[in-house]
Amino acid sequence: MNFWYIFLAVLCVLALVGKAIYDSVADRKKTERELRDAWGRRPGKEHNAVKYESIQKYYESIRKDDDIDDITWNDLDMDDVYALMDTTLSSVGEEMLYACLRKPLFQADEIYYRNKIIEHFMQNEEDRMAVQSRLKIMGSHRNISFYEFFQSLKNVKRESNLYHYIIILAWLAGVALIFFNTAAAITVLVADIAVAIITYYRRKAQIEVYYSVLNYVLRMMYCAKKFSDVEIPAIKRELHIIKEVHGRMSSFRRMSGIVLNPNGGSILDIILDYARMLTHIDLIKFNNMLDTIIKRNDEILTLHNTLGFLDAMIAAGSYRQMCMTNGWCVPDFTDGETSIVVKDIYHPMISEPVYNSIDAKGGILLTGSNASGKSTLLKAIAINAILAQTIATVNASRYRAICFRIMTSMALKDSLVNNQSYFIVEIMSLRRILDVSPKIRVLCCIDEVLRGTNTIERIAASSHILKKLCDNGALCFAATHDTELAKILGRHYSNYHFREKIEGDKIIFDYTLYKGCATTKNAIKLLGLLEYEKEIVDSAEELAHEFEETGTWPQI
Repeated sequence: MNFWYIFLAVLCVLALVGKAIYDSVADRKKTERELRDAWGRRPGKEHNAVKYESIQKYYESIRKDDDIDDITWNDLDMDDVYALMDTTLSSVGEEMLYACLRKPLFQADEIYYRNKIIEHFMQNEEDRMAVQSRLKIMGSHRNISFYEFFQSLKNVKRESNLYHYIIILAWLAGVALIFFNTAAAITVLVADIAVAIITYYRRKAQIEVYYSVLNYVLRMMYCAKKFSDVEIPAIKRELHIIKEVHGRMSSFRRMSGIVLNPNGGSILDIILDYARMLTHIDLIKFNNMLDTIIKRNDEILTLHNTLGFLDAMIAAGSYRQMCMTNGWCVPDFTDGETSIVVKDIYHPMISEPVYNSIDAKGGILLTGSNASGKSTLLKAIAINAILAQTIATVNASRYRAICFRIMTSMALKDSLVNNQSYFIVEIMSLRRILDVSPKIRVLCCIDEVLRGTNTIERIAASSHILKKLCDNGALCFAATHDTELAKILGRHYSNYHFREKIEGDKIIFDYTLYKGCATTKNAIKLLGLLEYEKEIVDSAEELAHEFEETGTWPQI
């Protein structure tokens, strides 16, 4: 009879072990399938204002003067570009990808190093999957900045473990007293239980909010441990850092399950809840872990940066794969003159783009009708310059340039909060570029210089601002409706334009860049196409024609 009990027990154990192995294999295959399916596809993440505010917390802690400033970032809608390539698998990856895009590199060797890593993961699926499956362990928090909450651990009220040890000693004393004085033993144990529960929940209320941060640090450590058997020459430097930090932090993970489980709850964890409450063993471990975090803060951030960097570079590789249809290239950097050569460049947010090419060794003045493509080209150039110097990827078939400080003045607005008119905001935006341009080689894109003031003063002032930028060594791309600037700045700026043609009741744009200054205008024609009264349209055309003939405006 006993034999059958033993047999059934062994059978149950084997069944449980088999089920665990089956589930493990199934989970691994599911993860691999999900990673393969996501490669080269647009991410399905939700990015809202709260999410962006969270993601940028880490970047704000390392912000420098030569980063992409807020005006440029907002002008170019870089949040949307970030969202387009954010296929990262972890919170640290999200934070590092954002920081990478805000911090262009100025040394070609560093950019090419990133390219080497990205290319390796594109060409070696097994290595990519091995790294991604480990990064996935960390996961990501919805609308929570890991960096911000990690730094907040420094604000946790510190306490000694002494009274926790006293509670444990009281338990031992109570148990020992049972053999000598039962009444005294019961008194000690009841008092110990009461004190343990009251002080336990008081302390838990102070620290429970930080458990999610500790949990994420533990997942980082667990992820780092999983890299111990990974050998990939292309990321040898990163693997060395991960293994080194994990080695020094091994005590942090030891017995961490007493506090929380980095892989989720379990039945054992539920049972342990009572032991934790009565003995405070999790509070003792929490305090020890907190001490380790404070002492090892820099090392944990190094691990954060390294794991996040790998996640960000793999996301860059996925973005390249996504761009295969429209094309992309690795940038070619030169130490020569201030210039940029681009072939077949396009805006990354446009799914069916029109390609344009330009060779700029000096300022470029863009003219053309409304909605013809001037602003889009300016944004395409600035965005791709950022991508070139951050993820070594350009939406073009060729990109050759020096490393620039990239700045724009485009999508400006007046500020009611600061009591600043549009014109004040605009001249301040331009002033910041003028101030920087003598110190470092700047690529600047300016849309409609000084549009916030009258025609005569706009042309006079903007011509000298644009000339000064060239004198300071900046490579300036400026879009304008003021064709007079083409003549005034003829010695400093090359002229390019966009054009359109009218067929019946339609204006057709080809969004193609042509050499020379624009010779057509379409603002009044657009009024007609949008069904304004014929009298308004005809009268406006007459008035414009008379001004062109006489140089003066008649009364109407």
